[in-house]
Amino acid sequence: MKQWGGDLNYRPEKKASKKKRSDVEASQKKPKDERDYRVGRTIAGATNNARQRNLEHIAARKKQQRKNTIIVLLILAAIITCSILIGQYVNEKIAEREAKIIENNPTEPTVAIIDENAGNNISARVKVFVARLEADAAEKNVAVDHVVLPFQKAREVLVYFVGRKEYYKMTIERGSTVQVEDAERMMRYLDSKELAPEYVDIRVEGKAYYK
Repeated sequence: MKQWGGDLNYRPEKKASKKKRSDVEASQKKPKDERDYRVGRTIAGATNNARQRNLEHIAARKKQQRKNTIIVLLILAAIITCSILIGQYVNEKIAEREAKIIENNPTEPTVAIIDENAGNNISARVKVFVARLEADAAEKNVAVDHVVLPFQKAREVLVYFVGRKEYYKMTIERGSTVQVEDAERMMRYLDSKELAPEYVDIRVEGKAYYK
C-alpha cells in the first residue's frame, strides 16, 4: 500500500557510521619517530641546552669576579686617598702648633746648639725649647752650657750644664720646667752620693736613669 505516493514498506538506508574517535585520533597521530624529533626533545637538543646553560653560568661568574675586582680597587683607592689626606692634615696641625709656640715664645736661645745630623737644620721648636730651658735653669741657679741634637733622634736633646761633667737626656715633648727640676734634683743626689755618671736620662716623667 502506498501513501502519499510512497511505499509503506520503505525503510531508509542507514548512513555510514562515523569512525570512532580513537581511530581518528590514531590516524592523526604522528609516528613516534617523527614526533620525537622536535627541537629540544632529541639527545642533541638536550646536550646543546645543557652546554648553553653552562656557558651562561661561566659568563655570569666572570662578570661577578670583574665586579668584585672593581670593588676591591675602589676600596684600596679610597684607603690610599684617606691616608694622604690624614697625613696632610697632621702635617698642617704640627706646623700650626710650632707656629703657635714661636708666637707665644719669641725668644731666641743664647747657648750653642750642636746638630749631629747632616744639614744643621734646627727647627724653630727646638730653638724655643732651648730658650725656655735656659730661663728655667736660671731660676734654679744652674746654667746651660750647650745643647747637642743627637744623630737621627728628632725629639731628643742632650743638655750640658756649666760645671757638670755629666749631660742630661731630655725630650722636647715634655715641658722644660719639669725637666729642669728633675735635673737639679739629680745633681743634688749625685753630689750627695759622690757619683760621677756619664749621663742622666730624665725623659720619662717621675723617673731618672744614670750611667
